[in-house]
Amino acid sequence: MLELCHGEKRSDVTQFLTIKKMKKLLYSIIALSLLTVSCKNEVKQTEEENESHEENVVELTDQQLKTIGIQLGHIEQRQLSGTINATGTLKLSPQNRAEVTSLVAGVTKRILVKEGQNVRQGETVALVENTEIVALQKDYLVASRQLMLAQQAFQRQQDIHEQGAGVGKNLQQAKAELDMASVTEKGLRLQLEQLGINSRQVAQGLFSNAAPVRSPITGVVGEILVSTGSYLGNETVLMKVYDNKALHADLNVFESDIASIHIGQKVSLQLPDHSPTLLTGTVSFVTAALDNESKSASVHVRLDRTLGKRLLPNMFVSAVIHSDGHTCDAVPDEAIVMSANRKFVFVSLGSNRFRKQEVVTGLSQQGYTQITFTDSVSPSSEIVIAKAFYLESMLADHGEEE
Repeated sequence: MLELCHGEKRSDVTQFLTIKKMKKLLYSIIALSLLTVSCKNEVKQTEEENESHEENVVELTDQQLKTIGIQLGHIEQRQLSGTINATGTLKLSPQNRAEVTSLVAGVTKRILVKEGQNVRQGETVALVENTEIVALQKDYLVASRQLMLAQQAFQRQQDIHEQGAGVGKNLQQAKAELDMASVTEKGLRLQLEQLGINSRQVAQGLFSNAAPVRSPITGVVGEILVSTGSYLGNETVLMKVYDNKALHADLNVFESDIASIHIGQKVSLQLPDHSPTLLTGTVSFVTAALDNESKSASVHVRLDRTLGKRLLPNMFVSAVIHSDGHTCDAVPDEAIVMSANRKFVFVSLGSNRFRKQEVVTGLSQQGYTQITFTDSVSPSSEIVIAKAFYLESMLADHGEEE
């Protein structure tokens, strides 16, 4: 009975020890599991951080770099200027366009030029018939002969007076008649010269039945408004002549931009044909009045050169007025890419790795754009200056795959 009791106690103790060992083992397993989960979470968190840290980085192989043709360069210091956009038309000053009229009424005998033909100042462009022209030439011939006789009479009286045989009254009378004849001849001669008729030929008896109409300026015949046989009044315009070499541009600049315009600013102008070659000019003056309806002022631009282009009055032009420039950080336009309405450049990290870095752009001119990094970037860093859009597309493809 005693042995049985001792046997039962021994069995209980063994069972107790076994349970205690099992609990310790279970605790160890739980602790090890928790440690493993914790380690996995830490590794996963680290991987996620690394992945987030590298999400704007592109890494290329040497073969990819060569195939794409990536070009590297540095941020440049460039002098860029602001611009003001304007539109306007090509114009001629009043002294560079002319309406050709005849000084006498009559019938158009001949038109000697064609539209588009170049003419020189003083060149005869038409002939006008008028009977009064013949009468004027007759009057001048008579006046020139009377002047000749008056000169001879005065010379004779002067010779007599010097010999002491003449009468002073006769000399004075001869002098008065000479003066009157001279004034009459001069007046008629000036009328003939205004009409373009050679007074020397008329004095020799060579008359013309038509008066020449001459071009008042050198230029191009723009349009002819009469025909052969047309009757011309004193105010009838026969044709118009334009000196297109003297064309200038009148630009309309809005009130808000007038303060930025001053004489001497450079201007680039584009013709309606959208040709790649631009005209250039310089601001010569700004009008002193503002148009109340359009709230704009007229800016006169003197053209520097026409590059052989056929320019005509009233041609439409679009223009860019360049304001004063300043030196700034700038990169080629091809270095800048767009993504989600934001602008970026790719900065080289070395070993064919490139990080997309956000920038804010400013002035643009001659293929370069001013930039400012939103984050700190070393001024000596290399950036992708050509084919940057390939890197942007590779980033976009990588994001779709994920």
